[in-house]
Amino acid sequence: MPGQLPLFESDGAELSVDDLDGVLLGTGHVVRRDGQARVSVLVDEVWRAEALCAEFDARGLDTTYEINRDEGSALLVRSALTDRLNPIADRWQLGRRRTGRTIKLTGAALRLWVLCAGRRTEAGYLLGLAPSEEIRWAPAGAALAEVGLTATLVGPRGGGPAYRVTSAKRLARLAALTGPRPDMAPEYVWP
Repeated sequence: MPGQLPLFESDGAELSVDDLDGVLLGTGHVVRRDGQARVSVLVDEVWRAEALCAEFDARGLDTTYEINRDEGSALLVRSALTDRLNPIADRWQLGRRRTGRTIKLTGAALRLWVLCAGRRTEAGYLLGLAPSEEIRWAPAGAALAEVGLTATLVGPRGGGPAYRVTSAKRLARLAALTGPRPDMAPEYVWP
């Protein structure tokens, strides 16, 4: 039907390793070794780890998860080292993040951000940020605003660091961009 909002606004794009920018706008990290790169993220629930592995695998990336004993019971999700992730590592090098270059946030990338660090609260929807990567916070906010999700940066007292998305219109937009809830995800967590 013309004018009807699609259930999942995927931007018409194919799944791409570039979608992993959503993990890095959130709580993930990228490392280089031996001319290759890997993306990893710590998550707090098995459903998140399994959903992220499925998303990485759908992009042709071998991915595993395991308990990270250094972080209590957190689960470490990480891709295998591959040269396919070198462009992402190039984008996220410390010096290049300082250039103010905007990261394009697609629906698929936003979905990955929600999978690794999203949660509903009484005050809206929180998209978690890496506490040790404050340099990423402003580009994350700019990327959200670029897709019509102007959000408020909240600190630890407000459940952050995170961006909080509020208003019925923005929350509906968030839900449309991220698509359907994975079967294993609790309903109360998804936008």
